[in-house]
Amino acid sequence: MNYPGIIFDMDGTLVESFHAIHGSLAEAMKRIGLAPWDLETTKRHVGRGIEYLVGCAVGGEKKEEAIEIFRQDYSETCLARTFLLPSVAETLPVLKGSGRRLAVATNKSLAFTGKILDHLGVKVYFECVLGPESVARPKPFPDMIRAILKRIRLTEQECLYIGDMPLDVETAGRAGLDCVLMATGPYPAAALRREVSVPVLEDFSEIPRFLQERGSHG
Repeated sequence: MNYPGIIFDMDGTLVESFHAIHGSLAEAMKRIGLAPWDLETTKRHVGRGIEYLVGCAVGGEKKEEAIEIFRQDYSETCLARTFLLPSVAETLPVLKGSGRRLAVATNKSLAFTGKILDHLGVKVYFECVLGPESVARPKPFPDMIRAILKRIRLTEQECLYIGDMPLDVETAGRAGLDCVLMATGPYPAAALRREVSVPVLEDFSEIPRFLQERGSHG
């Protein structure tokens, strides 16, 4: 299968956003009197949305206060602290130029997602960008993926999902899509290969060759 459609996760797949997220989480934790997490701990909790991340960090009692602080700080700092991952800028036009329909499914709020993708100059490549506000249930529930498939008019068999963590494999599996992981998020390639059975790539530039090889085999 050569996959006429590709749905991407965002954080750790398209963009290096962990330092931005960690900075805002640290600010929220300090302002409510908690010692901030280290960066690696933050990385391991990214992927399920702000509510989950902040809730794990501060507990239930001060969660809403901390979320408000996080959102304010992140709104002010995310553009300066978020960058495209290596080879993304060069590879997206290749994928788009091959006629594929590209989309983003992220648990990051759309208010931040759209601003970041536009600032980094890549929003134009995506036909559809959905976030947790777009559907009833966030990833790993399949709602976002199914909504995208409907919008880009492709079937589950025609679309590949690309993420960076085991949560993405679960998401793809629930939605009935094949999945590839990038070792560009919180987990190195060796750790991902021990944990999941899907292909793992180490650089975004490897995607076109992977698609070409997959197409030649079926």
